[in-house]
Amino acid sequence: MIRLRFLTAVATLTVLAPCAYAQQARPLQVDLDQAVFAFDADHSLVEMYLAFEAATLTFEAVEGGFRSSLPVDLRIQRASSAALAGSPTDAVWSDSLNLSFVIPDTTGLAPGQQFVNQLRATVPPGEYEVVVEVPGDPTTGRTGVSLRREIVVPDYSDSADVEMSDVTLASEIRRAENRDEAFYKNGLVVRPNANQLFGTGLSRIFFYSEAYNLDRLAPLETEYTVFAYVAEANLPQPLADMQRRTPRPLRSPDVVVGSFDLSGLPSGSYFLRIALLNSKNEALVERSRKFYVYNPGVERAPIAGVDEDFENSRYANMPEEEVEKALEHLAIVATESEKRRLRGITDLDERRRFLMDFWSKRDPNLNTPVNEFQEQFYQRLQYANDRYRTTFSEGWETDRGRALIKYGTPVDIELHLYDRDTVPYEIWSYNNIPGEGQAIFVFADRDGYGMFELIHSSVSGERKMGNWLAELRR
Repeated sequence: MIRLRFLTAVATLTVLAPCAYAQQARPLQVDLDQAVFAFDADHSLVEMYLAFEAATLTFEAVEGGFRSSLPVDLRIQRASSAALAGSPTDAVWSDSLNLSFVIPDTTGLAPGQQFVNQLRATVPPGEYEVVVEVPGDPTTGRTGVSLRREIVVPDYSDSADVEMSDVTLASEIRRAENRDEAFYKNGLVVRPNANQLFGTGLSRIFFYSEAYNLDRLAPLETEYTVFAYVAEANLPQPLADMQRRTPRPLRSPDVVVGSFDLSGLPSGSYFLRIALLNSKNEALVERSRKFYVYNPGVERAPIAGVDEDFENSRYANMPEEEVEKALEHLAIVATESEKRRLRGITDLDERRRFLMDFWSKRDPNLNTPVNEFQEQFYQRLQYANDRYRTTFSEGWETDRGRALIKYGTPVDIELHLYDRDTVPYEIWSYNNIPGEGQAIFVFADRDGYGMFELIHSSVSGERKMGNWLAELRR
């Protein structure tokens, strides 16, 4: 097993990419991130990463410099959605810290400087909430902070397939021999970046993950390949010069690390995607993480060929009714910025151009005559129409249809259509939704008319219901 060093908490001052609107004298800014790794047959390891923006802390003069003290309470508790109605959500792990940050001078503090902390806890597999609370302090005027993050802790020991841990996004990874160094792990120093913001001041993104059960490939395989790349949010293809294929000898477990230079990327949202490939170039397992880039000096280049090819494209003379229907469809996978842009376009010809631009950006291979991403999208849409159509809605308009189109086919659908004490419901499970990891969706037919409504999901931005089990009771 990969060696682990347990830390109560470690903290260092890190200079991260400044946010566009960062300023002095703001309320306390705390960022939380986490990653889950294999540990033993009964537990998995949860790493929690905390970052406190230095410019939002209150310092007092002490001998040799200035100090800021900060009490922090942390706990991992059973997610209310995973507990029976009325049952307690007692913490399975908790800790109280009294952090102390000391600096030689406060005049040099700037937005983007952060004190970074890391904590580790072992918990049984299941659904949890990570809760971080910083009480307010009336003597300094500091307001309290409370953060909550839902996490799914997998059972890595109960899988016969090749598995990967979560991915830690880091501001630095380097080799280290001193086990007492902060953030030491498996011969490396892995300094996490809890706010996932890179760019100006922090131009390189580092990543750390662990691969398990690779020995299951032997004796037919002697090595595997780590395929890592950066893609724009909601786009499948790697960015130019942002992909790496690294052959590695077959050993289990194995540490997967790497980095990319982000200095040339324009500001925006991106995904780091990692796939482990066998000798046939087949993906054994995939993981991904969303991150953000702030590079105000880098302009976004227009998509080559869109304007030149428009007049000869099928979009140029597309009927208005077909344009509007196609724009309704693509809203399922469009980014928020794309939706805002579309709302500001009223000219029919410009809406046609938007439609062409939208799909052109998502074409994974411009050398083929078809757009594979668009083809897959409409195959899923047709499947949703065939399977989930109701008296009142087309299949793609239903909650199950939208989830299928946006996230793909789940690895498992748990049907509860005839349980005595509950309304009909389904639980969809996913192994790796980009930026989310393992996730579930719960759909329920609460009115008995066959219209399954999404009542809970662990995916960010989707509907959440803390007492969804109680909602299913007849």
